[in-house]
Amino acid sequence: MRNLALQGEVRHILPAPQATHGGDGVTSSSKIIAVIPNTNDYHLHVSPNNNAFDNNSFDANDDGGLKQSSRRPPASFVVTSEGMVHALDGNDQMLWIVDLEKVVADSNDDDDDEDENNNEDDTDATMTVDEPNQSRSRWFYAASFLQESSPDHMTGGDYDGIMGMDLASGRGLHITCLSHAGYVVSVSIDETNALSSKGGNIEEGSECIGIFENGLECGGWSPDGEVLALVTFASDADEAGNASITFNGIEAKVPILMTMNTQYEILSEVRMDPCLFSRHSNDSVGHLPPNNISLCWRPDSSSLAVSTIDANFGSTSLRRIRTYHRTTLQILSLSKEEDGSGRDVPNLLPVAPTWAPAGCSHYVGAVQSSRSLTMKSAGNRHVPIQVAFMEPNGLRHRECKIHNTLPAKTDKEDILCISFNLEGDLLAVASTVTRNDPASSSDQPYGKLQLYHRSNFHWYLKYELRFDGHHSTTPSSVISRIQFSDNDPYHITIALAREQDNVLEWREFTFRWESSTVQYRHSHQSPTSSSVLAVVIDGKTLNFTPLDKSIIPPPMYAASLALPAPVVGITSKPCFYNDVFVDGQIDFVIALSDGTIALLHRSGSEDKASLTPGFCPPSCFGLIDPFKISSLHETTDSGLTPIGTTLRDITIIDANEKFMTLIASCCSPVTDANHQFLDYLIEMSVSFAPQDNTSGILMTSVVPLDCRALRVVNWSDTAYSAGARGSALIELMDGSLLQYSRGGLVEPCSAGPLLEACPWIAGIYDTRHFMGHSTASDVDSLLELDESSTHTVIGLSARGRLYSGERLLSSASSSFVISLQHMFLTHATIGSQPQLRFLPLSSLCVFDPLMGSDDQNVALDGYEPRSIERGARLVAMFPTKPIVIVQMPRGNLESISPRACLLPYIMTRIQNGDFHTALDIMRRQRVDMNLIVDFDPIGFLERGGAERFVDQIEKIDNINLFLSSLVDVDTTLWKYPVPSWIRAEKSTSTASNLRTEGKINAVCRKMRQVMLDAEKEGRTSCGRSVKEGHFLLPIISTFAKENPPKLEEALLLIVSSGSLSTTRKQKSVLLSEPVQSSIQYLAFLADYELIFNTAIGMYDFDLAKAVARHSQMDPKVYLPLLKRWREMPEASARFEVDVKLKRYESALRHLVASGAADNSSPDESFFTKCHAFIEEHNLHKLGLELFRNDIDSHRSVMISLGERLLKERKPTEALTIFLASNPKYLDGGKRASRACEDWRTYFACCAEDGEAIGSDHATMIAESISSKVGNLQEQRDNFACAATVLLDYAEDVSYAVDMLISAHMWTEGRRVSYLHKRVDLVQKVVDASVSYARTCVQDLMERARSFETNNKRYDEVILIRREAIRDAGGQEGDDIQLDDSASMFSLQSASSNTSLRSSYSRTSMGSVGTVGSVTSVSTVISVGATSTFSFTGDVDGMKHKSKFNKIGRDKKKKKPQKKLGAAARRTKPGSEEELKEVIAALEHTCPDGHYVDVISETITFLLQSGKQSMSKLLFDTYNELELAVSQARAARLEKNIKLEEEHKQKMRKEGHSDFIRHSCENHVNDIICRPLPESIQVIFSILS
Repeated sequence: MRNLALQGEVRHILPAPQATHGGDGVTSSSKIIAVIPNTNDYHLHVSPNNNAFDNNSFDANDDGGLKQSSRRPPASFVVTSEGMVHALDGNDQMLWIVDLEKVVADSNDDDDDEDENNNEDDTDATMTVDEPNQSRSRWFYAASFLQESSPDHMTGGDYDGIMGMDLASGRGLHITCLSHAGYVVSVSIDETNALSSKGGNIEEGSECIGIFENGLECGGWSPDGEVLALVTFASDADEAGNASITFNGIEAKVPILMTMNTQYEILSEVRMDPCLFSRHSNDSVGHLPPNNISLCWRPDSSSLAVSTIDANFGSTSLRRIRTYHRTTLQILSLSKEEDGSGRDVPNLLPVAPTWAPAGCSHYVGAVQSSRSLTMKSAGNRHVPIQVAFMEPNGLRHRECKIHNTLPAKTDKEDILCISFNLEGDLLAVASTVTRNDPASSSDQPYGKLQLYHRSNFHWYLKYELRFDGHHSTTPSSVISRIQFSDNDPYHITIALAREQDNVLEWREFTFRWESSTVQYRHSHQSPTSSSVLAVVIDGKTLNFTPLDKSIIPPPMYAASLALPAPVVGITSKPCFYNDVFVDGQIDFVIALSDGTIALLHRSGSEDKASLTPGFCPPSCFGLIDPFKISSLHETTDSGLTPIGTTLRDITIIDANEKFMTLIASCCSPVTDANHQFLDYLIEMSVSFAPQDNTSGILMTSVVPLDCRALRVVNWSDTAYSAGARGSALIELMDGSLLQYSRGGLVEPCSAGPLLEACPWIAGIYDTRHFMGHSTASDVDSLLELDESSTHTVIGLSARGRLYSGERLLSSASSSFVISLQHMFLTHATIGSQPQLRFLPLSSLCVFDPLMGSDDQNVALDGYEPRSIERGARLVAMFPTKPIVIVQMPRGNLESISPRACLLPYIMTRIQNGDFHTALDIMRRQRVDMNLIVDFDPIGFLERGGAERFVDQIEKIDNINLFLSSLVDVDTTLWKYPVPSWIRAEKSTSTASNLRTEGKINAVCRKMRQVMLDAEKEGRTSCGRSVKEGHFLLPIISTFAKENPPKLEEALLLIVSSGSLSTTRKQKSVLLSEPVQSSIQYLAFLADYELIFNTAIGMYDFDLAKAVARHSQMDPKVYLPLLKRWREMPEASARFEVDVKLKRYESALRHLVASGAADNSSPDESFFTKCHAFIEEHNLHKLGLELFRNDIDSHRSVMISLGERLLKERKPTEALTIFLASNPKYLDGGKRASRACEDWRTYFACCAEDGEAIGSDHATMIAESISSKVGNLQEQRDNFACAATVLLDYAEDVSYAVDMLISAHMWTEGRRVSYLHKRVDLVQKVVDASVSYARTCVQDLMERARSFETNNKRYDEVILIRREAIRDAGGQEGDDIQLDDSASMFSLQSASSNTSLRSSYSRTSMGSVGTVGSVTSVSTVISVGATSTFSFTGDVDGMKHKSKFNKIGRDKKKKKPQKKLGAAARRTKPGSEEELKEVIAALEHTCPDGHYVDVISETITFLLQSGKQSMSKLLFDTYNELELAVSQARAARLEKNIKLEEEHKQKMRKEGHSDFIRHSCENHVNDIICRPLPESIQVIFSILS
């Protein structure tokens, strides 16, 4: 699908010198053999002090020669066949000329002088070259190479700094020139420039390397510039003594192939087979001798190929191509046919072979005719010619047929040379065409160049250049040499010779590949037209492929059109603003190689030759001869006419039904005295009359540009913007952008310049047309722009960089397309993972250039790129469909629908209510159909969306597919994000979003209601008629899809639908075809076993049988089961069904109903069965409801419920149930009260049951009460309760007092002792209180020490944590790294941690009540208590696991976990963990409220018992702890205030951040010791 377009043209004419060396100028046989650009970089570094860049001067020497003087650096070198090396500057002005013949003559004179000095008496010395007055030799080759070292005499002295040269750099440019006479001359550019600047003898900078006595036939440097290959002839005689042989009367010689290095030292040589040779004295320009010998190098310089016509091949001569190794010159292959017969490739022409690069499989190309060109066949001018390709092994492999594009049958064409470009995708074929003009006595030859391209194993003729003088209005030219650039693969230099005026010129052409030539137009204009029409050039033929109708892989096509000459340019008419379609209007303007312009239009009738039905290709309306163009008066003043120029980038800027305005660019004309390197813009007006089939052309404007034009294109939005009509976008070579308006107005474009020159550009005239749906922030930024700044230009450089103005969008792209309909910029990236990427047009104006290219800043608005094959190119993007056409490297086409195009298109269809198109695309492209609802759920459910969906979707399967794909997830939130421009449009309709948890049920209910209403009314909401039962399957789908599935309703619907179609012959509704198919469909949607269970759950066993028939169930299983249920009583059968379906409540009801159905009263066994069923399935609540009228049964169910609660460890609830039964179940009540430790209810139940309680039993209960674990207050309450039980039921006063002592209830113990007249126990209470006071004093002192230590460590740690928070940016956490020098863990802090752990171990108040003779309460309880330890789980699980029992044998052993060392368990100093430990220690040092109450009661009791000193000690110790805590808190607060003030002062000076606080500081500051009661404070204040 690619087409080649001419990008630029530069013309040069070789200026004639004022005098020559014995010649009269350029002769008729002279030609340019090489145009060498100056690749040396010294001319780029001109010395700033060198101001001698004056004009060159040519003065005559004393001997009549030229005295040349110039200090300007040369830009190029032109070598002619006459042996003249011309150095030209950037303006093609002559700098100096080197006469190679004079160099050879001077070299011979020096050799003669040397011989005379050595042999003065020898007067017979022969000259090895001709005298200067003899005829000049023919030079055939010239090429440059960089020599590693410059001449020694050129370094230093007066040569330093000349023309900015660095002669000591070690690399000098040299030109090697070869002649058929055998001369090898090397021209040193550095030395010649130096001599020219000093005005010396120019020829002294050149050297004659050597002379071959037998002449040179061909030669050439290797591509790497290291080896020079030459072909000469042997001078010695053969075995018979003959130096030459004769073949058919023609003399033959033995050629010698040799190689040299850059020092011209012979590396190797080899003799070749005898061959015929030509006399080069009469060589004419544009024609090759028939016995020509030529060679070519492989691009990697590893081997070379030599073409000779062998003389010893039977009775006829045969041209062969041999390949030789570079180093050894060992023969590698010989040209042979590929059929395996070993035959030589016949009919090879004397054209030099060319070696293709790696891109074309390293083929050797040679020109071959279809038959031998004998004298008789030579007169036939139309012998088919092709370029045959040989593989590196010599076997012929395919060919490229040369197109016969001769305008007249009498013309004759001779192939001159062929060449591949650097990439191998272009094959240039140069030829000479001889015209037999009857009006002239002599032929008028002209040159022609054809460019071929291979794609999908087909060779296309993509471009043709003719130098025929344009119908004799200008002189014709003959090609003498073509050469592709070594840097730019699409830059070619063509050397020309004009025989009429003996002028030598060369032209530089630059081409570019257009990834595709596609015309987009509205499909509704004509039914036989194509909205996406691809056009491919193949010589004289235009191939058309309507991509929207059929995608035909190249080289095939849907239709073709033959034109008089090869096509060189295609211009399609764009859609203009307010354009009116007229049948038969001009759609294409085609530029042909002969200079004419063809107008194509669409006739509207279907072409029989079209392979695609319904497609009518364009046809030729007429031809316009640009050489008969007329111009306005103002355009003639410029002196430019299109005669002799090549129009390129023809662009249609305006058109209507009668006229068309074109603009094109062309290069400036050049003469010997005028070299202008700029381009012109030509505006032309084409008129055409479809009725008369006539056309004309008028040149209306000619505008010179400042420099060369790179590209001229239409604006992409000509159909949307009125200002784009009559305007065009122009890009110059420097990347600057211009805007052209009709009438010749050229002004700078506001969108430019681009960062670099971009051969491929596209522009949007007014971006605001495509920003209306952007976000609010984007629109606000665009409103500030004026109309002139809304232009947007996208450019793709030759390096693959995609730009939008000065912003880099992608650093590696191969092609791009702007789709205004999809509002995307689509581009194909290159690299290891090529992709199609999509950039919304709305983001181009707000794209941030500082965020890098699109490769790092993917502004895709939620859509991921599409991966493509490496080397794929973007061909077209359908304007009305989400389809992208890409061409693979092999040439085939692929149609893809990327998500970035597909999803917005689907959303737009849904938004417009076109559910049929949206669903069809989603089904084919595997898009989640939830998008239909998620895009606008309110519109679908409440605003008629579901009604339109049911009306448009006629296929029931598609409705079922939509319903089955529903999920309770909003796909627009994560899977298919809605683009910003679509989201802005639909925001008003989606203010309230539907909860995704109920989406499935809501959609199913809505769809079911719509379909049921349509069946009821007989037509849909839009009038489409439907029959009853039409939506049966979709309605079933809605029942099956709901969560939970409504299978019962679905089965009822199926049964009801069957009654409508049942005939009289059918016995059952279930046997009808609709019911059977519906059941089968339902079984497809849901699990068949679930449907079967639903059917039997309906107690419809016939329906269950029908369901099972369409399932995978075994008839041997379900048939007996269903039969047994039919024979059972209804209630019993339903009971079994409910049990099978695990509907136990319903089963219990049917079980009770089955008992009530019997006439006899239920017996005991019936209730036992019900009771067992209730207990098995925990149906006590339902059982109580069913047996509420039966007192005994009701009580049994209550007792069963209580027992179950007791087993479930809910003794409190069980106690209530036992006692609520009628009559009370006291045994269960006692067990439940013991379990819930409700001793009061237990003793009440015992009393109500008449059970006597002994003292031992009461003591055991008291001990169990006191053994319960809890906090200090709970333990005191438990001891008090135990004491009450001992006093009331065991009458054990001593044990009761012990319990009160353990509860620290001193006053109550004293009261009980006096009450029961046990004075001895009073002293025991006093002694216990004294002992407890001593323990409290020790504990409070330990707490005071611990508080002091931990408070000090807290001050250190909190500072560390503040610094850590500041370093982490204000974040807290354990993952903050600390500096090792931030804190040192002191011994005091270690001891504080130790004391903390020891204090924790002694916090239990139950262990401090044992003093002196007082027996520990815990000891008494442990002695009297009964052990109740037992296994609560599986006994086997408690056994030892080893390999000898089952437990250890069947289970794998777990690897023992490694114990952490002391270092690993140690808290990291200054960490959050240490801070938490320190805070916990501080909190523990302050006694809680219960502890303070116990201390207060102890102090009061000691005062009342006369223990004033002990009470005073306890009082003072507690006050000291309280004072220490309060003072530490005050000091901490004061320190924080001081630090905060210092930080504020520092912040005002240095600007630091705010003061950092840890979140725990307020909590630590709130830690205080609660003071003792005020009454105790008053008492001690009085007593002191």
